Amino acid sequence: MKKTLLLSVLVLIISCICNEIAGAQESKSGLIVQKPSAKDSAILYKSKPHGPHETPLPKFVIKTKNNSFMFAIGGFVNPIMGYDIKNQLYKTGAGISFIPADIPLTTTKGQKSDFYINPVNGVVDFQIIGLAGTKNQISAFIKLGTNGMTPWVGFSRIHLSWRNFTIGQMLTLMQDPYACQPPTIDPQGPCGDISTVSYEINYTSKSYNGFRFAAALDMPTYYASTGLYRGKDYPQFDDKDVIANANELIPDIPMWIEYQKSPTNRIRLTGIIRNFRYHDLVDDKIRNLVGWGTMLSGNLNFWKPLTFYCQAAYGKGIGNYLQDIAGKPLSYIPKDNEPGKMKASPMMGLVIGASINATPKLQFNAIFSESKIWGTATYYKDYKYTLYACANMFYTISSYLQWGVEYLWGKHVSWDHQSGIDNRIQTQLMFTF
Repeated sequence: MKKTLLLSVLVLIISCICNEIAGAQESKSGLIVQKPSAKDSAILYKSKPHGPHETPLPKFVIKTKNNSFMFAIGGFVNPIMGYDIKNQLYKTGAGISFIPADIPLTTTKGQKSDFYINPVNGVVDFQIIGLAGTKNQISAFIKLGTNGMTPWVGFSRIHLSWRNFTIGQMLTLMQDPYACQPPTIDPQGPCGDISTVSYEINYTSKSYNGFRFAAALDMPTYYASTGLYRGKDYPQFDDKDVIANANELIPDIPMWIEYQKSPTNRIRLTGIIRNFRYHDLVDDKIRNLVGWGTMLSGNLNFWKPLTFYCQAAYGKGIGNYLQDIAGKPLSYIPKDNEPGKMKASPMMGLVIGASINATPKLQFNAIFSESKIWGTATYYKDYKYTLYACANMFYTISSYLQWGVEYLWGKHVSWDHQSGIDNRIQTQLMFTF
């Protein structure tokens, strides 16, 4: 914790010093430190990831006079304080991420509520851009942060972009970051989100009268920022090993096509094809099983203060991309009547949300979400479906400081009809730089 706090203090000091000298004072080396101009902001915006939990544009930039090189540091420090009511989700491992799938199905007396203060939610990101503003612009993005539970800092994004190509560790192309949800204090977000970080190479086209398309190759297994493997299947049947893993040879292939009338009036159709390669120990054969998924998402903004968000996804074998199911061994499971063979599990995710900007500084948001899976009762009784609801308010005190308050409700239901419910009330004070 001391290392995290020291890092946060150092970053804040550097940020304040650089903003104090903002005003475009040129150094002997030809570099300029200043607040981003409108042109700088446009370049920085296009070369960074977007989504409900990404950092805002940085408050200062270091660049050459001709913009051939740019370097910017941004991030936030976001302590969160709150209560869990009717359950103890915070202490079961989920922490400040409100994950309905982690809500305990049974509770004991004296452990049905919990109070917490979490000071270790913070992010620092770096943008390095060469040949800025030209058609050959090349940019690198690095994001460091905590996991919201421990003070240790690790990589959560690191990727390189040139023209329309991006390669590295990033949010999967399967995710629609503009439509997946309104802003939340909860770092995890709705249970039905299609959202994960993947090792990926992707291509996104330019706009053709509002139409765009994109395609990517993803690493076929889900890895956390630490490189930790999160498995996909149970290799046993009747307590005997009948299935073994085999190295994946085919990448996951997500793709989408969208039409955008404006940034808040848009629709996107997304699809993914996956392959699961495994060793059938009964017939001693290497087999391949195809998984697939599709998603319709978008935004609607017919009245300027009000924006709607929607995402509906369904597929077989896409658990590693579906937020509440990710990390559970449910994407591919054994066929009960054919030992040694596997099948892809059907599953779905739904998110509906709305944002109202009551004033330029005051925003209200509401979200409902569901994540559900079918046919896995034999292998994982603890998860059948989850529900998620959220209502929050954010008030922008200054360009650096934002206060928020949020209510969360979640329900976790198992195949044997057990259920757990948690209510959470929390507040944040976010300092951005």
